[in-house]
Amino acid sequence: MKYLSVVAVMKDELRNLPEWLDFHRRVGVEHFYLYDNNSTDGTWGYFKDEEFEDVSYFKTDMDMCQMSCYFNAITAFRDQSRWMAFIDLDEFLFSPKGDLKKQLREYEQFPGIAVSEVFFGSNGHLTRPKGGVLKNYTKRRKAVDKHIKTICQPGATLCPAHNPHSFLYTAGTPVDENKKACTGPFNENGTADVFRVNHYWVKSKEEYERKLTRGRADVPSRDPKFRYTTGLGRKLDDVFLQDNEVEDTSILRFLDE
Repeated sequence: MKYLSVVAVMKDELRNLPEWLDFHRRVGVEHFYLYDNNSTDGTWGYFKDEEFEDVSYFKTDMDMCQMSCYFNAITAFRDQSRWMAFIDLDEFLFSPKGDLKKQLREYEQFPGIAVSEVFFGSNGHLTRPKGGVLKNYTKRRKAVDKHIKTICQPGATLCPAHNPHSFLYTAGTPVDENKKACTGPFNENGTADVFRVNHYWVKSKEEYERKLTRGRADVPSRDPKFRYTTGLGRKLDDVFLQDNEVEDTSILRFLDE
């Protein structure tokens, strides 16, 4: 049995995929369950031409597939991993304390952990810069976001709740890193000192504009009202400029290990 695996649903993320895989291998992820939501950027060819012993790759063209894919991973592979983390391809999971698996061992009495997110901005890039995400996007929102992502023990997990952020369990209560109960998709008082997800949700203006036209994996993609939006009536330029409040390069330490 693997100790830590990651489950992700992706669409047209080939350009960032190698960096994302490499980083999570560095922090201790032992297997990846990747569900390709009808990508058109050559993702299928990438996995067809390369052999990865630590990647299970699946194609799906279903609408609203994220919850179904998460349920499939839990039910089909629950005996393959002690822990499963559910994140996206623009999210990077790590422990600020260093050894991610060592920290997880301190939470084995709980069925799941609610991990707080830290949102990163554009760093002022108008177009996609050369190089990877982690070194190019180093400015973030000062406050920890209330949204959480889940690391669960699949053997104690029934299914996702009514959202892709939180889950239902056979017994016990999920907690945040402070070991306080956290049963929903939000943690208003969350901290990110033990576990953390860096969410590179904007990146360059060019990449964010492309993201706005892409369908989402948790809602009907064929309906225009369910595509990504700037939210709350905000202009694209406003979104591009936000979340650049503080410089944070702490994640880069893992690239040198």
